[in-house]
Amino acid sequence: MSPVPVETITTDIASVDISDQLPEGQRSSCPVSNPTTQEISPELLRTSLPDRINYIKDFIMFGTPDQEILHKVAPLVNDMIPQVVDDLYAKLFEFDVTKQIFLKRNEGFDGPIPSKLEDLTLDSAQLVYRKIFMKSWARRVLTSDYSSGKTWAYMDKVGIMHTGVKSFRHRNHVAPLVVPYRDCALSLGWVQTVLQTAILKLDSDELSNEEKIAAIGAVSKVIWIQNDLFARHYIDE
Repeated sequence: MSPVPVETITTDIASVDISDQLPEGQRSSCPVSNPTTQEISPELLRTSLPDRINYIKDFIMFGTPDQEILHKVAPLVNDMIPQVVDDLYAKLFEFDVTKQIFLKRNEGFDGPIPSKLEDLTLDSAQLVYRKIFMKSWARRVLTSDYSSGKTWAYMDKVGIMHTGVKSFRHRNHVAPLVVPYRDCALSLGWVQTVLQTAILKLDSDELSNEEKIAAIGAVSKVIWIQNDLFARHYIDE
Protein backbone atom coordinates (compact mmCIF):
# COMPACT_ATOMS: atom_id res chain seq x y z
CA MET A 1 0.00 0.00 0.00
CA SER A 2 1.45 3.35 -1.05
CA PRO A 3 1.76 6.02 1.67
CA VAL A 4 -0.58 9.03 1.44
CA PRO A 5 1.30 12.26 0.68
CA VAL A 6 1.49 14.66 3.66
CA GLU A 7 0.17 17.48 1.50
CA THR A 8 -3.01 15.48 0.87
CA ILE A 9 -3.56 14.82 4.60
CA THR A 10 -3.03 18.50 5.45
CA THR A 11 -5.46 19.62 2.76
CA ASP A 12 -8.08 17.11 3.85
CA ILE A 13 -7.87 18.22 7.51
CA ALA A 14 -8.06 21.88 6.59
CA SER A 15 -11.19 21.28 4.53
CA VAL A 16 -13.14 19.45 7.24
CA ASP A 17 -16.25 21.38 8.32
CA ILE A 18 -17.44 20.49 11.82
CA SER A 19 -19.81 23.42 12.27
CA ASP A 20 -22.86 21.18 11.77
CA GLN A 21 -21.71 19.07 14.75
CA LEU A 22 -21.88 22.03 17.17
CA PRO A 23 -25.02 22.83 19.19
CA GLU A 24 -27.42 25.36 17.75
CA GLY A 25 -26.31 28.93 18.51
CA GLN A 26 -22.60 28.02 18.77
CA ARG A 27 -21.84 27.42 15.15
CA SER A 28 -20.65 30.92 14.27
CA SER A 29 -20.08 32.59 17.65
CA CYS A 30 -16.92 33.14 19.72
CA PRO A 31 -17.05 33.16 23.54
CA VAL A 32 -14.63 36.13 23.64
CA SER A 33 -15.87 39.48 22.38
CA ASN A 34 -13.63 41.58 20.19
CA PRO A 35 -11.70 44.09 22.35
CA THR A 36 -11.11 47.71 21.44
CA THR A 37 -7.75 47.87 19.66
CA GLN A 38 -5.31 50.49 20.88
CA GLU A 39 -2.96 52.18 18.44
CA ILE A 40 0.63 51.76 19.64
CA SER A 41 3.62 53.47 18.04
CA PRO A 42 6.57 51.05 17.72
CA GLU A 43 8.89 54.06 17.47
CA LEU A 44 7.65 55.49 20.79
CA LEU A 45 8.00 52.08 22.42
CA ARG A 46 11.68 52.22 21.46
CA THR A 47 12.36 55.86 22.30
CA SER A 48 9.92 56.94 25.02
CA LEU A 49 10.16 55.35 28.47
CA PRO A 50 6.71 56.63 29.62
CA ASP A 51 5.05 55.23 26.48
CA ARG A 52 6.83 51.90 26.91
CA ILE A 53 5.86 51.66 30.58
CA ASN A 54 2.21 52.52 29.87
CA TYR A 55 2.09 49.83 27.19
CA ILE A 56 3.68 47.19 29.45
CA LYS A 57 1.45 48.07 32.41
CA ASP A 58 -1.66 47.81 30.23
CA PHE A 59 -0.53 44.53 28.71
CA ILE A 60 0.27 42.70 31.97
CA MET A 61 -2.39 44.61 33.95
CA PHE A 62 -0.04 46.12 36.51
CA GLY A 63 -1.80 48.73 38.62
CA THR A 64 -2.61 50.17 42.03
CA PRO A 65 -3.70 46.82 43.59
CA ASP A 66 -0.28 45.37 42.68
CA GLN A 67 1.52 48.27 44.35
CA GLU A 68 -0.66 47.98 47.44
CA ILE A 69 0.03 44.27 47.94
CA LEU A 70 3.77 44.79 47.34
CA HIS A 71 3.79 47.46 50.04
CA LYS A 72 1.99 45.12 52.41
CA VAL A 73 4.45 42.30 51.74
CA ALA A 74 7.54 44.52 52.03
CA PRO A 75 7.84 44.60 55.85
CA LEU A 76 7.05 40.88 56.06
CA VAL A 77 10.03 39.85 53.91
CA ASN A 78 12.36 42.79 54.58
CA ASP A 79 14.52 40.90 57.09
CA MET A 80 15.25 38.14 54.60
CA ILE A 81 16.57 40.44 51.85
CA PRO A 82 20.22 40.38 53.04
CA GLN A 83 20.16 36.56 52.92
CA VAL A 84 18.52 36.59 49.48
CA VAL A 85 21.30 38.82 48.19
CA ASP A 86 24.01 36.66 49.75
CA ASP A 87 22.48 33.57 48.20
CA LEU A 88 22.22 35.23 44.78
CA TYR A 89 25.90 36.07 44.73
CA ALA A 90 26.75 32.56 45.91
CA LYS A 91 24.76 31.29 42.91
CA LEU A 92 26.70 33.61 40.58
CA PHE A 93 29.94 32.20 42.00
CA GLU A 94 28.94 28.69 40.89
CA PHE A 95 29.82 29.48 37.25
CA ASP A 96 33.03 31.00 35.94
CA VAL A 97 31.18 33.05 33.29
CA THR A 98 29.23 34.89 35.98
CA LYS A 99 31.95 34.97 38.62
CA GLN A 100 34.54 36.54 36.32
CA ILE A 101 32.35 39.63 35.88
CA PHE A 102 33.37 40.67 39.39
CA LEU A 103 37.02 40.93 38.37
CA LYS A 104 36.03 44.08 36.49
CA ARG A 105 35.75 47.35 38.40
CA ASN A 106 32.15 48.39 38.94
CA GLU A 107 30.86 51.93 38.64
CA GLY A 108 31.30 53.77 41.93
CA PHE A 109 33.83 51.35 43.44
CA ASP A 110 37.39 52.56 44.02
CA GLY A 111 38.72 49.80 46.28
CA PRO A 112 41.03 46.85 45.60
CA ILE A 113 40.10 44.12 43.11
CA PRO A 114 41.70 40.63 42.89
CA SER A 115 43.50 39.96 39.61
CA LYS A 116 42.78 36.19 39.53
CA LEU A 117 39.45 34.39 39.67
CA GLU A 118 40.61 32.03 42.42
CA ASP A 119 41.40 35.00 44.67
CA LEU A 120 37.89 36.40 44.37
CA THR A 121 35.67 35.63 47.38
CA LEU A 122 32.16 36.53 48.45
CA ASP A 123 33.75 38.79 51.09
CA SER A 124 35.86 40.73 48.57
CA ALA A 125 35.44 44.49 48.92
CA GLN A 126 33.75 44.94 45.55
CA LEU A 127 31.27 42.14 46.30
CA VAL A 128 30.34 43.82 49.58
CA TYR A 129 29.79 47.05 47.63
CA ARG A 130 27.62 45.35 45.02
CA LYS A 131 25.54 43.64 47.69
CA ILE A 132 24.66 47.04 49.15
CA PHE A 133 23.32 48.15 45.76
CA MET A 134 21.42 44.89 45.30
CA LYS A 135 19.77 45.12 48.73
CA SER A 136 18.66 48.66 47.93
CA TRP A 137 17.20 47.52 44.58
CA ALA A 138 15.31 44.62 46.19
CA ARG A 139 13.75 46.89 48.81
CA ARG A 140 12.80 49.48 46.19
CA VAL A 141 11.05 46.81 44.12
CA LEU A 142 8.72 46.19 47.07
CA THR A 143 8.27 49.75 48.33
CA SER A 144 8.41 52.10 45.32
CA ASP A 145 5.69 54.46 44.18
CA TYR A 146 4.82 52.96 40.81
CA SER A 147 2.69 55.92 39.88
CA SER A 148 5.86 58.03 39.75
CA GLY A 149 7.96 58.35 36.63
CA LYS A 150 11.04 58.55 38.85
CA THR A 151 10.57 54.90 39.83
CA TRP A 152 10.58 53.74 36.23
CA ALA A 153 13.52 56.02 35.41
CA TYR A 154 15.51 54.39 38.22
CA MET A 155 14.66 50.88 37.02
CA ASP A 156 15.57 51.86 33.47
CA LYS A 157 18.96 53.14 34.68
CA VAL A 158 19.54 49.82 36.46
CA GLY A 159 19.21 48.18 33.06
CA ILE A 160 21.41 50.73 31.31
CA MET A 161 24.25 50.52 33.83
CA HIS A 162 24.82 46.82 33.07
CA THR A 163 25.45 47.54 29.37
CA GLY A 164 28.52 49.70 29.89
CA VAL A 165 26.68 52.97 29.25
CA LYS A 166 26.93 55.58 32.02
CA SER A 167 23.56 55.80 33.75
CA PHE A 168 24.24 57.60 37.05
CA ARG A 169 26.07 60.95 36.99
CA HIS A 170 28.11 60.29 40.13
CA ARG A 171 29.69 57.26 38.43
CA ASN A 172 31.03 58.94 35.32
CA HIS A 173 34.63 58.81 36.54
CA VAL A 174 34.98 55.01 36.53
CA ALA A 175 35.22 52.24 33.93
CA PRO A 176 31.90 50.85 32.66
CA LEU A 177 30.27 47.66 33.90
CA VAL A 178 29.31 45.21 31.15
CA VAL A 179 27.16 42.20 32.02
CA PRO A 180 25.61 39.89 29.38
CA TYR A 181 21.83 40.20 29.18
CA ARG A 182 21.58 36.44 29.60
CA ASP A 183 22.97 36.64 33.13
CA CYS A 184 20.88 39.68 34.05
CA ALA A 185 17.70 37.85 33.05
CA LEU A 186 18.71 34.66 34.87
CA SER A 187 19.45 36.62 38.03
CA LEU A 188 16.03 38.27 37.89
CA GLY A 189 14.40 34.87 37.45
CA TRP A 190 16.31 33.55 40.46
CA VAL A 191 15.25 36.52 42.63
CA GLN A 192 11.63 36.15 41.51
CA THR A 193 11.53 32.51 42.55
CA VAL A 194 13.06 33.22 45.97
CA LEU A 195 10.72 36.13 46.72
CA GLN A 196 7.64 34.23 45.65
CA THR A 197 8.66 31.20 47.72
CA ALA A 198 9.14 33.43 50.77
CA ILE A 199 5.68 34.92 50.27
CA LEU A 200 4.08 31.46 50.05
CA LYS A 201 5.76 30.48 53.34
CA LEU A 202 4.27 33.41 55.28
CA ASP A 203 1.82 32.46 58.01
CA SER A 204 -1.85 32.90 57.16
CA ASP A 205 -2.26 35.40 59.98
CA GLU A 206 0.32 37.60 58.23
CA LEU A 207 -1.02 37.19 54.71
CA SER A 208 -4.20 35.40 53.61
CA ASN A 209 -4.15 32.92 50.74
CA GLU A 210 -5.97 35.44 48.55
CA GLU A 211 -3.34 38.07 49.36
CA LYS A 212 -0.54 35.59 48.66
CA ILE A 213 -1.96 34.94 45.20
CA ALA A 214 -2.10 38.69 44.56
CA ALA A 215 1.44 39.17 45.88
CA ILE A 216 2.84 36.36 43.73
CA GLY A 217 1.29 37.98 40.67
CA ALA A 218 2.54 41.46 41.59
CA VAL A 219 6.11 40.25 42.13
CA SER A 220 6.01 38.44 38.78
CA LYS A 221 4.78 41.56 36.99
CA VAL A 222 7.31 43.97 38.47
CA ILE A 223 10.23 41.58 37.87
CA TRP A 224 9.16 41.14 34.26
CA ILE A 225 8.95 44.91 33.85
CA GLN A 226 12.48 45.22 35.22
CA ASN A 227 13.53 42.47 32.83
CA ASP A 228 12.10 44.46 29.92
CA LEU A 229 14.01 47.53 31.12
CA PHE A 230 17.16 45.45 30.80
CA ALA A 231 16.24 43.92 27.45
CA ARG A 232 15.41 47.22 25.73
CA HIS A 233 19.04 48.30 26.09
CA TYR A 234 20.46 45.02 24.76
CA ILE A 235 18.05 43.98 22.02
CA ASP A 236 17.64 45.85 18.76
CA GLU A 237 13.90 45.94 18.14
